This record gives sequence, C-alpha cells and structure tokens, in this order.
Amino acid sequence: MRWFSFALIVLLVSGCQRNHYDMNDIYVKYGNGSENTAAYIEKAAALKVYFGHQSVGFNIIDGIEKWAAETGVQMEMVESKDLSSGPDATLVHFRVGKNQDPLSKVDEFVSLVGQIPNEGNPVAFFKFCYVDFTSKTDVDEIYAYYKEKMLYLKESYPNIRFAASTVPYMGRQKGAKALAKKVLGRASSAYLDNKKREAFNKKLIADFKGVLPIFDLGGIEATLPDGRPVTYTRDGIEYPLMPNIYTYDMGHLTELGARTLGYNLLAFLAEEFN
Repeated sequence: MRWFSFALIVLLVSGCQRNHYDMNDIYVKYGNGSENTAAYIEKAAALKVYFGHQSVGFNIIDGIEKWAAETGVQMEMVESKDLSSGPDATLVHFRVGKNQDPLSKVDEFVSLVGQIPNEGNPVAFFKFCYVDFTSKTDVDEIYAYYKEKMLYLKESYPNIRFAASTVPYMGRQKGAKALAKKVLGRASSAYLDNKKREAFNKKLIADFKGVLPIFDLGGIEATLPDGRPVTYTRDGIEYPLMPNIYTYDMGHLTELGARTLGYNLLAFLAEEFN
C-alpha cells in the first residue's frame, strides 16, 4: 500500500506539466511570433545595446545566436567590459557584479555606464540573477537602492536609453528530497525564494511602468508556450514558478527556455527602441 501511495504521488507531481514542446512553439510576450524573428533581429541589429548579466544571461545570448543561425540574419555580439572603446558589435554583453550580492551588480552597472561613448542613443540595462534573492533577502532595501540608481542614471545620461528587467524565477525542485518535502507539507526553498523575487518584480513593474521600458524576464519564464501561467500555491496564495521545460537545474535554461527568452528580448528591443 505504501508503494502504491508513493507511486501515486510521483505521478501527480510529474503529471502536472507537459514535458515536450516544439522549439518554435514559444510563449510570445513581445512581438507577433517567431515567424517574424528575422525582422526583429534586423531592427535590434540597428541598435547599440549594452547588457549586463551573469550565467542565465549567457543562456539568453545562446538563444539569440540560435535564432540568428536559423534566420540567416546576423547580429554581432561580443562579451567585453571595455565599453569605452565601443566594440564593433550591436550587442555588447558583460558580467556584472557578484552573484548573491545584488547591490554589487547595481554599483558596477552604474560605474560601467560611465564608459559608454557619448554618441547616438545606445540602450543599456542589466538583470539580476535568481541566486541574488532568497527567502532571507530584504527586498525593500535592494529595491530602494536599485530604483534610486536607475533613476539617477536616467537623469544623468539623457543620451542613453535605459531599460529595467524583472528578476528570473526558479523551477520546481525534483527528486526524493522534493518529494519528501511535499509529503511533509514543507515548502521547497525555490518556492520560498520565488516569493521574494516576485515581491521585487511587482514593485519594479508598478514603479517603472511609463518610466523605463521593462523587459519582463521573470514573467516570461513563468509562462508556458500556450500562455498559461505556472504557479504554486502556499498558504492560499499563488506564486510564479518556472516550468521544468525551461530549466535543466531549476535555474539555468534549456534550449527551449533560451530560445523563448532570446526571441522575446529581440522583439522587446525591436519594439521599444526603434
């Protein structure tokens, strides 16, 4: 009887999400669909974009490269922290700050923005990582600092077009440990951490709407290709969750996740800055 109950729980846990999607079957938050990706790459390639990130950012870059290879429309990208030299590329991306230290990312981004050549109307933004927010994070402190510095940049560098990005979410914990927590009624650490990520994202979307273009990275990650949101419920409240189809380790992106984020970033840049 115990083995039957265990098998039933595994079936219920694993059966909640569809596991296979076509690589072109992606969630479209920005733009009109992947059939228009070539046009979005062309528009984005006409920009000068500076993008600060850490590891998931490389997944997104990989997604953009896959779309470029498929469409045959090239977009020059280079990893460099020497922004002053103005590398001959459309998208200059760079590691910013230290993981698990979100304020260091704000500070380094502010410092690097000062290197951007004062010509044209470049686009600049950075993203936090999911590891920057845990159940112990003081969201109010981090958000207040982020908001202060982003508004300072907008005021201080009128020639640069800044964007804001929501924080990525994590996916469902897998394995025996996750199952044990479920049976005992305990929340996964990813779930508890996602509460803090969502709290930050809600503040950002509410405050920056109409102030800076917002790339809703977290919102995209928590939505299935058919547009259905993915959530978990804790104490009667629903919180966002990244589905397993987008991540192979609860945080970094699968090919489908990378393609989904890559497409949406291209469409976002094309729509907001052309």
